[in-house]
Amino acid sequence: MYGSQLGLVIATLIGLGLAGVLALMGALFVANARAAVHARGLAQQARTQQRQQLADSRVQDLRPLLGADSGDATSLHLDVDLPAEAVPVFGIPSELRELLTKVAAHAARVMAAGATLQVRARIEGTQAVVHWRDLDADSERPPLARFFDALDAASLASARTCERIAGRHGGRIYSAPDDGGVLGLTLRLPLYASAVAAGSVD
Repeated sequence: MYGSQLGLVIATLIGLGLAGVLALMGALFVANARAAVHARGLAQQARTQQRQQLADSRVQDLRPLLGADSGDATSLHLDVDLPAEAVPVFGIPSELRELLTKVAAHAARVMAAGATLQVRARIEGTQAVVHWRDLDADSERPPLARFFDALDAASLASARTCERIAGRHGGRIYSAPDDGGVLGLTLRLPLYASAVAAGSVD
């Protein structure tokens, strides 16, 4: 009698254990299926965004974007030094304008009113290079160059946005000196060299 009851208890426990294992396996299967669907959705979204970015991109000369609209930098003097030849890049015009506007806004926030912001553009090998420098800076590492070390959330968010835009266009933006001067900000983007030969820059 006791043995049969013990056997029944053991069988019940084994049955409950198996049921628990099956339930866990079912839950894992459902979770994995949902994760797979989510991953496919993200991949599709990324492909869609990539196609949209490609559709929105075009070859353009960087020169008209530099100094044409200083935005928030109206309190500064601008010293714009541009080459005679086109500086063509392939990108999304609205994003490139956003990047340049955010740099100008940062300069206006951290440079003294009336100071001179130098903006230089040039072609260097296979890259289009833009450099910003505070000509009135009296320190080796002026506030303009500390864009990526900003302590306030707004400036840091702007800096990260500029980094993301530059990265999406195959380039980068960083603190660096230029022509032996104090530290400034440098933007490097791939040069669309074929546009120069074809003369097809907007």
